[in-house]
Amino acid sequence: MRVLKVAGYALAGVAVLVLFAAAGAFAASEAMIRWPVTGADKTVRLVSAKAGSAERGARLARLNGCHDCHGDRLEGRLFHDEMPVLRAWGPNLTRVAARDSDAELDAAIRRGVGGDGRRLWVMPSNAFAQLNDQETADLIAYIRSFPVTGEDQPHLQVGHLGRLGVLLGKFSSEPAMLKAGPPILADYGPQHAQGRDVARLCVECHGPDLKGMPLLKSPDLTMAASYEAADFQRLLHDGVAAGDRKLEGLMGSIARTRFSVLTDAEIAALYGYLKARAEREIAAAQ
Repeated sequence: MRVLKVAGYALAGVAVLVLFAAAGAFAASEAMIRWPVTGADKTVRLVSAKAGSAERGARLARLNGCHDCHGDRLEGRLFHDEMPVLRAWGPNLTRVAARDSDAELDAAIRRGVGGDGRRLWVMPSNAFAQLNDQETADLIAYIRSFPVTGEDQPHLQVGHLGRLGVLLGKFSSEPAMLKAGPPILADYGPQHAQGRDVARLCVECHGPDLKGMPLLKSPDLTMAASYEAADFQRLLHDGVAAGDRKLEGLMGSIARTRFSVLTDAEIAALYGYLKARAEREIAAAQ
């Protein structure tokens, strides 16, 4: 009986330790997720919107997938539901724009910092950091063109597996990723300047170095070297890969909903840039 009693106390002690450890881990991950960062400098004046800004912003919004997460009318929506990892809503941008300044919207777009100082997660600021001032002004003008509608969406919910990823550094906020170094695409000369500009659209899924992202199972874009120009254009416009394979995953969806607005000249420029990159990558490997 005494042995069983001691064993019971030991198990109770272990349970208490596990409970405290779990509570500590939750508190630590909650601080990492919710802890505010330096917000926008409200005295900063952005480039003024020009004639046609909202129209240009509409194209940028489509190419960068803003409506995928924020809804057709930018009223926000649940766009990722994968508990126990995370549940994420795109905020209602019509309400955000009604209360935030241009500087605060810019901070959210290019720095991953909300108007209230919250660090943003699952917001592709790591890719949007490459937007220039005029493009950002155009995008903000487009957001402000929508009337206020709907309700505010819930904040990000992170499950226990997601919190473990936060603690292990496998899941990072946008400010943390940008602090590690904003993506800077390689420059292969003035002849590839337009292609390099278009390649910014690839960063969100293929990473800042275009080498692919394991989490999304996206490939290294060195693979562009295996495509003929006409096939590459078909891939980006129609989501049809080599061998007449109609892609149904992320790339297929993005090609048909976002990249279909790219002009033939833009796709040709991107192809030239990725070919130049592939040639250098292959030469370096050899």
